[in-house]
Amino acid sequence: MAPAKARSYELPSLSGSESVGIILLLMNLEKPSPKIIAAVNAAVAWLENHKIEDVRVEKQLNAEGKTDKVVVKSPGAPPLWGRFYDLETQKPYFCSRDGIKRRTLAEISYERRNGYRWYTSAPIQVLSNYPQWKEDLQAN
Repeated sequence: MAPAKARSYELPSLSGSESVGIILLLMNLEKPSPKIIAAVNAAVAWLENHKIEDVRVEKQLNAEGKTDKVVVKSPGAPPLWGRFYDLETQKPYFCSRDGIKRRTLAEISYERRNGYRWYTSAPIQVLSNYPQWKEDLQAN
């Protein structure tokens, strides 16, 4: 029950993507225990604290004329989360097949940059359901 490596570019980490399904499952339990409630509250707080604001990922033509994903400043854009967060720094990381963590999407290979979803908006579903979930808990 600890973070583990999967593919060469999927190192042990916290996930801004895969965690969403687990959080939603916990939020759908009919009578959650105090531990489940605490886990959901902590997960929501983590998501709030780790969202990335004012950027978006877009496809642009690179110098070779190939479509390439780039991160651009975009004030007011919906929040994003990294697919993976470093266990020690709690910062998003990006990785090519060499398994070496990098700080930005631009630093990894073209193949991994464009062949994988490094950012996600999936946590928006948790954050938008959370107020109603809290209200329903208080009503019961």
